[in-house]
Amino acid sequence: MRDVSSKIIMDVHLCVERPSRYIESLARAGANCVIFQYEAMRSDEEALELGEFIKANGMQGGVSINPSTSPKDIEQLLESELFSVIDILAVEPGFGGQEFQESAVQKLRTLKDFINRNKVDVKLMVDGGINSKTCRLVEEAGADIVVAGTFLFQHAISFKKGASLLMGNQDGGNDSFPGLILKFLQHINPF
Repeated sequence: MRDVSSKIIMDVHLCVERPSRYIESLARAGANCVIFQYEAMRSDEEALELGEFIKANGMQGGVSINPSTSPKDIEQLLESELFSVIDILAVEPGFGGQEFQESAVQKLRTLKDFINRNKVDVKLMVDGGINSKTCRLVEEAGADIVVAGTFLFQHAISFKKGASLLMGNQDGGNDSFPGLILKFLQHINPF
């Protein structure tokens, strides 16, 4: 896959059991970052071992947490500094087009506070239910990255217009969120 373009940053979010089975293949395919579901791990030790394995294969690691998972559950992972990104799911994993769960905003604030107090170098990403309104909410709560899928790919005017709206660039002027990174998501089912 890397032959397509060296300019493409490939973040892979694995919503699978035993994600370690895929790490070496993803490294060979050119992935830059592998994000796995915290809930797929049997223990924090297993999650830390996976983070080390991802890093040993030359990629950045990330942890994704479901709406029902408490930020406290991943504090040990944050302190390890093995992970470059924490993905806060604002919807249940699996399907696009779901409503944004407001509980993600408080979870984001809690994690941002922990990161600032402990001087941890990790980015906070919010994934799910992102639109022009929720993008503003999560940016104000401390998100560094937003992931949008349905809002962009099904935007009534165009993908470009949707991206412009998400970045607060309603009229073609300066971005309202100059530090916010927008990533777009398209679900790919290899089976």
